[in-house]
Amino acid sequence: MKALVNKLISIIILLSSVIGSADARDSRFTRKGTGPQYWIAYEYCYDFNIPISEQRWKDNIDWMSENFKEYGYDMISNDGWIEAAQTINKNGYITKYNSSWQHGFEYWNKYIHDKGMQVGIYYNPMWMTRTAFEKNCKVKGTKYTTQEIAGDKWFNSELYWVDVDKPGAEEWVKGYVKYFKDLGAIFLRVDFLENYERNYGTERYEKALRWIMEEAGEDMLISLVMPNCYNHAKTELPYGDMIRIDNDCFKGGWDFASARGRGKKRDYWPQYDNAFDGFIAFSDIAAKGQMIMDGDFMRLNTMANDAEREFLFSLMVIAGSPLCIADQYDTIGDAAYVYQNEEMIELNKVGFIGKPLSRDINDINSSRWVGQMPDGDFIVGLFNREDEAMTYGIDFVRELGIEGGTVKNVRDLWEHKDLGGMKCKYEATIDPHSCKIIRITPEGSIRYQAELSSMTNGVIDSN
Repeated sequence: MKALVNKLISIIILLSSVIGSADARDSRFTRKGTGPQYWIAYEYCYDFNIPISEQRWKDNIDWMSENFKEYGYDMISNDGWIEAAQTINKNGYITKYNSSWQHGFEYWNKYIHDKGMQVGIYYNPMWMTRTAFEKNCKVKGTKYTTQEIAGDKWFNSELYWVDVDKPGAEEWVKGYVKYFKDLGAIFLRVDFLENYERNYGTERYEKALRWIMEEAGEDMLISLVMPNCYNHAKTELPYGDMIRIDNDCFKGGWDFASARGRGKKRDYWPQYDNAFDGFIAFSDIAAKGQMIMDGDFMRLNTMANDAEREFLFSLMVIAGSPLCIADQYDTIGDAAYVYQNEEMIELNKVGFIGKPLSRDINDINSSRWVGQMPDGDFIVGLFNREDEAMTYGIDFVRELGIEGGTVKNVRDLWEHKDLGGMKCKYEATIDPHSCKIIRITPEGSIRYQAELSSMTNGVIDSN
């Protein structure tokens, strides 16, 4: 009878995955299940509130190539503070990250490719530089000019919004996406989406997202940043591969990982202020062929100790988030080993997405995450978000559905140690701001045979 129940649970799990993804963008990126491994030029820009220098850009690319590429971190992306990119081509598109740089995108993208890595671009195709507006460039493929497609509300004094209801706007937006694709970028980080939706409304916002998606096709990963996610991201789901589910990293630390605004929710961006709450709340939209949750960047050098560093990295891995390094060659200190844990990285590579045992951000069960590997092994993440030691565990029968409750082996993925066979449950006392990530191999051939990431609310729905 128990075997039949387990079989039914597995079928329900699979069906819920198919139903949930009906309105989502299905691309080669979402079909992988998990986000990319990459470096982004955020930390320096944020800390000093200025664009990254060209020399520092090069030094970080070289550092990533030498220390992290072999572990799968194979993409480099610029970030914000891009208003000073006023050097444009005849179509009005920016040619450099910053006009003071000697070299532009073409040079640096080749430099990155020559290092054996991919290119990401931070830019919003609905933006128009002040220079492009003032020069009144002709919009490629149309009879219209940049001033004719500009909106009546601006992003700031250096960047104008394009009004997608105006003739020529579609060609501008799609043309910008194609321009970045032709430059060799496979990743487009589209920021400040809440600003556009707030100024121009959801209908025009959705139209812009559709145009970006149509031009990106299967060649470019679309990262939706700062979305309002009204109606649980109903507008964003069909058009993005990856979506931000929490506030910015800012200064990083435990504040970003788990503490900032804990337990509180807004109805607009950012709905959740810390990464952990955001991952819990949006865990049901993350699935293969559906959406990748983006927890923003990791600045491991800002965490208080190694336990917190392992906690944050584990959270990103277990939730299926991109693994994005924002530390730099001269700030990372001794934290590189965390990014280089091959047993954890394997989960990202195979498209693993875990689920919390509760989607209630104030339920202690939301600190316990479970998912299944392609070979049937279970991955369990036990996270202690509290300021005191806590005992957490997982019941092999009741919560994993392992008939008989006997497992061949439990392995600790941070200690890199086999703990041996166990029966009924695993339990551990975990220090504050620490975690245990274990891999459980069931006895014999008992498996759910469920697709990765198909569990919508834990292995057994606890709500």
